[in-house]
Amino acid sequence: MPKRSQNSTKKGEFSMTYLSKLSLLLAASAAMIAPVAHAAEKLALYNWTIYINPDVIADFKKETGIEVSLDNYGTNEEMLAKIQAGATGYDIVFPSVFMQDIMTKIGLLQSAGLKDLKGYENIDQKYFLAKSDPDHTNCMPYNWGTTGLIYNKALTKGYDVSSWKIVFDTPKELYGKVAMLDDERETIGAALVYNGFSFNSTDTKELAKARDTIAKAKPHWAALLTDGIGDKVVNGDFAVAHWWSGSAAQTVASKPDAVGYVIPKEGANGFQEDMCLLKSAPNVASAKKFFEYMMRPEVAAKNTAWLYGGTPNKAALPLLDKSITNDKNLYPDDQVRSKLHLVQDLGDKIKMYDMLWTKVKAD
Repeated sequence: MPKRSQNSTKKGEFSMTYLSKLSLLLAASAAMIAPVAHAAEKLALYNWTIYINPDVIADFKKETGIEVSLDNYGTNEEMLAKIQAGATGYDIVFPSVFMQDIMTKIGLLQSAGLKDLKGYENIDQKYFLAKSDPDHTNCMPYNWGTTGLIYNKALTKGYDVSSWKIVFDTPKELYGKVAMLDDERETIGAALVYNGFSFNSTDTKELAKARDTIAKAKPHWAALLTDGIGDKVVNGDFAVAHWWSGSAAQTVASKPDAVGYVIPKEGANGFQEDMCLLKSAPNVASAKKFFEYMMRPEVAAKNTAWLYGGTPNKAALPLLDKSITNDKNLYPDDQVRSKLHLVQDLGDKIKMYDMLWTKVKAD
């Protein structure tokens, strides 16, 4: 509003007409009663690379007007390190179950209060796997799957790709054509299972055997990595690679004659990620709207179809194409599921894995 001037007119002169004065007064009154403009609501997601359908985010923004930002990480440990280092501004993270337990224990998460949110009844209770959430209300089960082997059919013709042996005792013809995940729990776990041990073993002799298995195989591997694996298998840079089922299934769907995916017969990681609310979240109200949105059956189905994943949303299952739910590599039968291992929080004994992994990568 302009400043009110004093003695601004000379005697006998008119500075404005009655109508212009009235117009100014009405405009001033309108300005005084007009609603104050609020900053746009925001939501900040910190998720695995390529792990949410971008159309789901766009639809949420269109429906609610909430501005959504998305940053990515490659491993649970990378995400934890960034949050522990003081990264602020994020609202929701997507940890694996064991990492959810760790983050809860050290005070990095708050309860999302799922039981009080619309759509909670759509979540199958059997997917609330975190030991730190016995009341099934802190974090929302988001997506599950397996970690197995994606392979180039032409390059692996005549070789048994159904066993971890192909990566841990690689045929000479495939030297330099094998890739493993740059993820300590995944790759150490695979070596443990290959040797007949638990994915979560803390036995020193068993871990030593896993270390020796990796150390013997690693000189014949092409790389340890987490991104870009599918393209490298398709174009023949890799003959076989350690990878997550959803990402692998997307690649197989695009090149079914060229590549395949298998859950090794010895067993594998059956992973699950959950959606969790950070204790430091600056936009709790927006986050809870997003939780409700993601629990809608049609939204969960749209996201799962894009991910080629396993949905914990029981109301979304009937909405998925049969090509997804009938795929035994995505929705394995009971016999295969019995051989899947869920990564667990090992407490202080995780240091054994850290030391092993540091040594293996340095050699």
